[in-house]
This record gives sequence, C-alpha cells and structure tokens, in this order.
Amino acid sequence: MRAGVGKVRITPPAGIPLLGHLYRVSEGIHDDLWAKVLAIEDDRVAAVVALDLCWPMPEGDYVKIRDAIERSTGIKGENVMVSCTHTHSGPAFEARPEFGIPLKRQRELIEPWVEELPDRIAEAAEAAMENMRETKVSYGKTVMTGISYNRRKKIPEGVASLINVGASHRYYYGDTSEMPRSIMEQYIYWGMPPEKAEEYAPLGIPDGPIDPDLSVLCFEDVAVLINFACHAVACSPPVPNLISAGFPGFAAEFVEQATGLPCLYTAGAGGDIRPYRSKPRGFEEAERIGLVLASGVLKALKERRPVENPSLKVVSEFVEVPLREYPPRDEAERLLKEMQTQFERARREGRYRDAKRLLDRINALDFALGFGGWIDQKGKVKLELQAISLGDVVLLSIPNEVNVSIGLELKEKSWTDKLLILTLTNGCYMYLLRKEEYEEGGYEEAACRLAPGSGEMVIEAALKLLERIRED
Repeated sequence: MRAGVGKVRITPPAGIPLLGHLYRVSEGIHDDLWAKVLAIEDDRVAAVVALDLCWPMPEGDYVKIRDAIERSTGIKGENVMVSCTHTHSGPAFEARPEFGIPLKRQRELIEPWVEELPDRIAEAAEAAMENMRETKVSYGKTVMTGISYNRRKKIPEGVASLINVGASHRYYYGDTSEMPRSIMEQYIYWGMPPEKAEEYAPLGIPDGPIDPDLSVLCFEDVAVLINFACHAVACSPPVPNLISAGFPGFAAEFVEQATGLPCLYTAGAGGDIRPYRSKPRGFEEAERIGLVLASGVLKALKERRPVENPSLKVVSEFVEVPLREYPPRDEAERLLKEMQTQFERARREGRYRDAKRLLDRINALDFALGFGGWIDQKGKVKLELQAISLGDVVLLSIPNEVNVSIGLELKEKSWTDKLLILTLTNGCYMYLLRKEEYEEGGYEEAACRLAPGSGEMVIEAALKLLERIRED
C-alpha cells in the first residue's frame, strides 16, 4: 500500500462572518485554517479530505471539491471523502442580513474565498499524490472520558438543553461551573416558582451517553488520522470573535509536533456532545482540550496494532429521506406570534409543562424562518453515505450532525469494532436524530431539517452499506 498527504492553508480574510455561533463576525485571525488530504493507493486510489471548517461546504456543494480533485489528480470523485472538523470559529459560506454588516461587504469577503476553495483543496490533493510512498497501516483506540458531555439532559418534560439557560433561553454557551443551576433556571423561565424549582429541578450535571472512543489510524511515516465525537465549541462566547481551527486544530498541531507526521482530525457522531469548559479562558481552553486529546492520540499510537490485509475498498449509497415541512411563510409567522403569546400566558400562569412544549415548537419554527431558512422546503433529499475500508478498519461518512445515540447504535451493530464515523462529511444537512428525540425537544430538534424517521432510515442504510463493503 502507498499513501501520501498534502496540506494547504485556507484561512479566509478577517472580517468575514463566522459560521457556528449565531450572527458573529470575525475581528481577526487567531490561528490558520488548513485543508489536509490523505491519498491512499493499492489497486485503486482514494482520498480523505479534512477541512478546518464548520461545514465541508453547504448542502451538496462538496461535489465541487471532488470535481476539482479529480481534474487535478485523476482520483475519481466517487472515491473522495470530504470531511470537516466542525470548528465553530470558521467562516460562513453565504451573506445574511443577520450578521449586521452590509450584504455587499459580506459578499466581497465570502464569495471569492468560497469560489477558490475547491481549487485550493485540490492543491493539497496534488501534493498528496506527489508525496506518495510505501507504508504500513496500523490502528489504535483509547477511551477519553471527562472532557465531553451530553448536553441533552433528560427531565420528566422531555429534554432540557444544557446550552439553553438564562432569561432568553436562546443558545447560551455556558461553562461547567454553571451546569448545576442551568435546569433550575430553565424551569423558572418556563413558569415554575423559584422555590419549587429549587426543590424539584434535577441537578444539571450531565449524565447522558457519550462516545468516549478516540480512534487513531496511522500510515507509517506518512500521516495520522484521528476521530472523536464532540462539538468543536470551546471557542464559543465570550471568547473573542477570531478565526480559529478550535481544539481540533490544536489537537492536530500537538500530534504533529510529537510525531513529525501530518495529522487529520475528523469529527465523530457528537451532534449532542460538547466539551467541558471549566472557565471562559478563551483560546487557552481550546488549547487545553486539544492537548488532552493529543495525549490520548499518543497513547493510542503506542498501543496500536497492524491492520491485517489492509486492501482498499470504497462504496457509497444515496438514501432518500423526507424533509420537515412547515406552513406557508405568512401562516408560519402568524403561528409564531400566536405561540409566543400562548407561551407568555403559560409562563404567567405557572403552566411550565405547557410553556416548555410551546417553546420547543417556537424554536423549531423560528429556526426554519430565520437562520435555517427552511420554511419553504418540501419533499425529500438524497443523503450520500460513503464507506472506505482498509481491512477491518472502516471510515463511514454521514452528511449530518449525528446525535451520539445513532453513532453508538451503528458501532454496536457493525461487524467491525474498528468503525470510524465521520459526520458532516460529503455534505451538510444539519442534525440527524432518532424519533423519540423529536418528542423530547431541545436545540437539536429545533435545528433539524429532516422529518422524524430519517435517523432510522439512515441507520438502516448505513448498516447495509457496511455489510456491502464487507462482502465486496
């Protein structure tokens, strides 16, 4: 087997809007963003792209990256897996009035950068092909606990999001020290008397499932690829609005310093998983998390074992899933005002259960009207699932922010215990949830553009794809 790696700087200009926290604009650059491409060859050639971006590109635009790589290197586009680290301090891909700066100025910053992005990534692919060399493949895995948590706290009324506290109940990014009171504050906001909330509300200490596996795939003397399930949000407010690769970038940098090899970070099924952030120390906290992860990578590398018969296979499958459908825009805006009135009445009357359910509906409809912009979507969408295997190591891509319950089920039912799930890969279609998670509410449900049942359809299709790559 042969492999090669290339990397190219893709840092956008300062002043560009940021994608990952609502309506922030960058004020400078903290650290550079990179496109890294790992090319692998035996009887065929495949490539894995790792981008220091929140999304690989909007919706189906990842094919532009594939096309550029195929034109410049000859690698078939269908054999290219386009992933991102999901850093929340990366650039936006389109101008929006909510960013608060003139649309014309936004377009001047965004559009040239987006237009040249596929060709810049193709340069990294060209370098990877030029750097091809004989290699051996090994795999290691270690368990990382204590640095991440499930932000969907189960309560009798459904789910209280551990990112949604305070008077506005809107996408608040809290720190670990605030968690014990966060659910109590949400109950009070929903209309429960403070003295009852003090007694009734469960502590906001996270107790939901996580995926602690830190998987490491090593191409000897060429590159290291790592996979971990956690949102890259350590640089969230009140951290300064600076462009950054976040803790995935720090983790990769530390691994590169320690091993002398390029490191590709890929994001696992961590749609509802966040890192513990002990204090709002800004980028120091992102660096700390990156250092902890890098230490885990070095442990996994020390314990890694050769992959037997690492023949390269690539398969893909499109699964058609239904989109959520909303009322017409005028009707939706009327319903939103009506529900907001009902919510305020329920709060005043202390009907906290009703208020909570109303707020879930308000958030979902408001997301579709606003930041998501999905109010007019209809019908179905095709999601590409892709798998690249090297012996019994399989990289499985899903183009969503995948809740951990789905990732854990895929790992449990897979034929291999060396499954790396790469999310927000080959497209971006926001959250992927199980049916019961729609009923529970919470941020992920509000930010999900797919209809209930889509998660189960993807699980079924992904398991069939894994069986297919096993049999081919």
